[in-house]
Amino acid sequence: MNIEKNVYENALENYNDGLFLKLEGSVGRWFVSTFLDSGIIKTLNEKGNDVIDGYGERITLKKAVIDYDRIDELWETEPDFIEEIEGGEAN
Repeated sequence: MNIEKNVYENALENYNDGLFLKLEGSVGRWFVSTFLDSGIIKTLNEKGNDVIDGYGERITLKKAVIDYDRIDELWETEPDFIEEIEGGEAN
């Protein structure tokens, strides 16, 4: 059984895998701005995965979770932002 992930679960997986550190230029900055800076993906003060960034350097990430309360808050304050994120989801 293949369970489809939503855009937030995919973003968290991309964070945990360190993919956002390997994305070039504006794509990597978009990921950070959209999911990390917005608070949708909230980092915890706990050691997460060790990953290799786009420059071949080993980085230890912090553990992270999806902050569903923050998503709800953004629906109230910035619905266009959330609609854009969720609208870009491949179905």
